[in-house]
Amino acid sequence: MKLIGPIPPWRAALLVVLVAVGTYANSALNGFAYDDNTIIVGRPLVTEGRVADVLTSAYWPQAVSGAGLYRPVTLASFAIEWRLWGGHPAGFHLVNLAVHAVVSVLVFLLILPWSATLPALVGGALFAAHPVHSEAVANVVGRAELYSALFVLGACLLFLKGRGLSPSWRAARLLGIGALYVLGLGSKEMAATLPALLVLLAVVGTDEGRVRDRIRSDFPVFLLTGVLLAAFLGARLLMLGSVSGEAPAPALMGLSVGQRILTSLAVWPHYFRLLVFPLDLVVDYTPAVLFPALTWGPDVILGVLTILGGAAAVIFFWPRERLVAFGIVWFGIAILPVTNLLVPTGVLLAERTLYLPSVGLAFVAAGVVAWTARERRTSLRTLLVGAAIVCSAFMVRTVLRNPSWMSTFVMLTTLGEEHPESFMAVRARAQGLDNVGEYEAAAGYYQTALELAPNGYSLLVEVARFYGRGERWAEAEPLLVHAIQLFPTHPVAWGVLSEQRLNQGRSREGHAVALQGLSLVGSDRDLWKLVSESYVAKGDYDAAIRARWASFGVSDDESGEWRRMSEIMAMAGRSQEADDASQRADALESQERAASAGGARASVRQP
Repeated sequence: MKLIGPIPPWRAALLVVLVAVGTYANSALNGFAYDDNTIIVGRPLVTEGRVADVLTSAYWPQAVSGAGLYRPVTLASFAIEWRLWGGHPAGFHLVNLAVHAVVSVLVFLLILPWSATLPALVGGALFAAHPVHSEAVANVVGRAELYSALFVLGACLLFLKGRGLSPSWRAARLLGIGALYVLGLGSKEMAATLPALLVLLAVVGTDEGRVRDRIRSDFPVFLLTGVLLAAFLGARLLMLGSVSGEAPAPALMGLSVGQRILTSLAVWPHYFRLLVFPLDLVVDYTPAVLFPALTWGPDVILGVLTILGGAAAVIFFWPRERLVAFGIVWFGIAILPVTNLLVPTGVLLAERTLYLPSVGLAFVAAGVVAWTARERRTSLRTLLVGAAIVCSAFMVRTVLRNPSWMSTFVMLTTLGEEHPESFMAVRARAQGLDNVGEYEAAAGYYQTALELAPNGYSLLVEVARFYGRGERWAEAEPLLVHAIQLFPTHPVAWGVLSEQRLNQGRSREGHAVALQGLSLVGSDRDLWKLVSESYVAKGDYDAAIRARWASFGVSDDESGEWRRMSEIMAMAGRSQEADDASQRADALESQERAASAGGARASVRQP
C-alpha cells in the first residue's frame, strides 16, 4: 500500500507546531524551580547581564576544580533574557515553548526526505507531545537540551541539502554547519555527537554502492566538525581544567570501571520504558529510585537484552524499512555521552537527557507507520487512529506532568508523594524538619540520606553544618574530612571545617585547616576570611588585616566584609583606616539596598 499524505507538508508542519504548543502551553505558568534558582536566579552573572563573562565561566557556580560543565551559549541566553523579561519566569518559559515547537518541526522536516507526509507527521507529533520532554521544556534550565537539539538538527538539515549544490553554496553550507555546531557545543555537551550523526545520515541517505563516494564528497564537513570538537574540548580544558565532564554522580563514585559499566547497562531498560511507556516519570533517579549495579543481576541482564534487541531490530529493518533502523542507531549515538559507558557523568539517569536521543523514536514511529501500511496492508485509517490515540495519551500525560515544575516546593512535594524512597525526597524531609525545629527527627532523615548517598559532597557539608548548629562536633568532623577527601580542591568543606574548629575555640587548628585549604584550592575569599578570624582570636590584628586584604584581592564588593575590616582595624588602633573602611561599607550598603529594591520589584511580578 502506498502511503501518501492527504495534506501538504506545510500544513503538517503547522499541525506539529500546534501539538507542541498545545501540549506545553501550561508550562508558561511555572515559576523558577530547583536548578533554575542556582543557575539563573541566584547567579549574579545572569541577573547582572554579564554576557561577556560567560566565555570564562563554568555552567555551575563554584564548580569543582578540574570538572564542570561549559555552556556559554545557554548562560548567555539566560543573561540576555533576564534583562528582557525583568526577571519574570514567564518569559523564559515562553522561549522554551517556542524553541521546543521549532525543534519539533525540524524533526518532522528531517524525516520528510525519506517518508511520505503522514508518517513524518506522526513522528513529529509524537516528539512534540512526548511526556519525557517535560523536564527539558517545563523547567527553564532544560534550555540547554532544547538549544543543543535545535542546533544539531539544523546542522543535519543543512547537511542533507548538500547534493547538487554549486561550490559557493557548498562553502556556505559548510560554514553554516560549522556555526551551528559551535552553538550546539556551547549549549550542551550532547551536541558533540553531531559528527557521528552526520555520518549516519550519509550512510542511510545514500545507495549502498555510493556510500564511500558520499563520505568522500562530504569529507570537509567531517573534518571541520572534528576540528571544532577538538577546539571546544581545548577551550573546556582551558576554562575548567578538564575535558571529560562534570564531577561524577555520588552513586558512581568509588565504583570500578566494570561496576560503572554494569550500572550503565542496568539503565537501558529504563530508557526503553521512558520512550515507549512514559507513565512513571521521576524528577530524580538517585538512590533509592535507582541503585548502582555492583554485580551481574536481572537488571543488568535485561539491559544487555535491551541493547541486543535494538541491534536485532536494526538488522531486521535495515533492508525493509531503513527509517526504523536509522532511528534506533540515532538513539544509540545521541545517548552515548550520558550513558556512563565512556566516562562517569553527573547522573545515573535524567529524563531531560533523552530530548535529543528521542528524535530516534520519531524516526522509528514514522518508519513503523510506513512499513506497516506497505508490508502488513494495514489501512491508513487504522494507522492514523492508532497514532492519534498514542499522541493524545502522550499529550494528556505531559499536560498533567508540566505543573510538577511549578516551583521547587511543588517539585519536591511531587517527588515525595510519588517516590518517597528517593534520596532527594529524604533530604528534603530532613531540611523541612530542621526548619521547624524538629532536630532529632531531622537527624534521622539526614542519616538515611547519608546511607543512600555516602559520597554526596553537598550532602556531607550540609549535614556537617546541621550537626555543627547543635554543637555535635564529633559527628560533623568525619563528614567534612570525607568531603575533603572526595574533592580536595573544592573550598567549601575546608571552610566549614575551619569555621567549626574556630567555634570550638581551637583557633590554631582552624588556622591550619584554612591554610591547608588555600594551598590546595588556591586563593579563596572565604578561606582568607577564616585565616583572618583565627588571627583575631589570637589578638594578632595586623596579621588579621593582612589576611582580610588577601580576601579582598578575590572580591571586595560586600558591605559586611568592609564592616568587619573596619572593626578589626579599630581593634588594631588604626582609627583613620577604620573610618575609611566604614565609609566604604556605607557606600556598598546603599548600592545593595538599591539592587535589592530592584530585585524585589521583579519578584513581585513572579507568580
